[in-house]
Amino acid sequence: MSNIVKINDTELKVIEFQGQRVATLAQVDEVHDRPEGTARRTFNEHKHRLVEGEDYFVRNTYEARKMGFTAPNGLTLITEQGYTMLVKPFTDDLAWQVQRQVVTGYFRAKEAAAPQRPTKPARVRGRTPLDQVKVINFVGDALKDVPGIRLDVVAAAKLQAFEQHTGIDFSEFRRALPAVALERMVHLNPTQIGARIAEQTGRAKVSSQLVNKVLLQLGLQRKVEDGYALTEAGIKYGEVLPFKAKNAHHGNQIDWWESVVDVVRENMPAADGKPGNGGSVIPLKPRQGPNEPQAALL
Repeated sequence: MSNIVKINDTELKVIEFQGQRVATLAQVDEVHDRPEGTARRTFNEHKHRLVEGEDYFVRNTYEARKMGFTAPNGLTLITEQGYTMLVKPFTDDLAWQVQRQVVTGYFRAKEAAAPQRPTKPARVRGRTPLDQVKVINFVGDALKDVPGIRLDVVAAAKLQAFEQHTGIDFSEFRRALPAVALERMVHLNPTQIGARIAEQTGRAKVSSQLVNKVLLQLGLQRKVEDGYALTEAGIKYGEVLPFKAKNAHHGNQIDWWESVVDVVRENMPAADGKPGNGGSVIPLKPRQGPNEPQAALL
């Protein structure tokens, strides 16, 4: 197989790392015909949304040199998954066209060319695939009673497990499931919300205490004896999940979704103590749609 792939009249050197194809940020700029450094700036801006080891890898100068690159500040390698997330801000017609070519003609070209080998579904010794399906069903049904559980997420996880243990393609069933919003896959606590807001606004620090205060004023949570409880209005922005601390203490905690960051930021008092962009803090009324998932209230 050639070590060069031509995409959008650009010759890309094929780079493989840990058994998969990856690309450098410079290659992303080159193939999308963007000014040098565009992909790097986008990567740095959204790095907190990416997962190292899944969306990208970082090699030091010595490791980069062994791969044939001169990188005094280290080398960032983007996976297919990381690439598709990185180029989301590229919305022009050329970007859409190039993205499809890069995914199919570069990242997946090796996979498409390789002969398909039949795989045996992994299973626990002594159990048939049917036995394992029964176990998966049992666990999935038990999870339905957990406060704040997302039933669509449970269903998707069960289908994935069925496919892994039986070898049967359940893709048609998965397509019938409602899409899980990306922002609801990100769970944040008040400290992390404050860090996001500080990064976005340039503040030195936004404390978790201030975040909790704004969430209270907005009516998204209420004070209870051992912390905070999610309100009816808060269901739109988070869910209640059980937790177990290192000291074996059990309880429930509010996991906030990505969408709450903008709401809190807009209602955050300015550094001089005055209200921020949102003016006076006005409690939010619940805007829950009929098909939105239910979260447990304390």
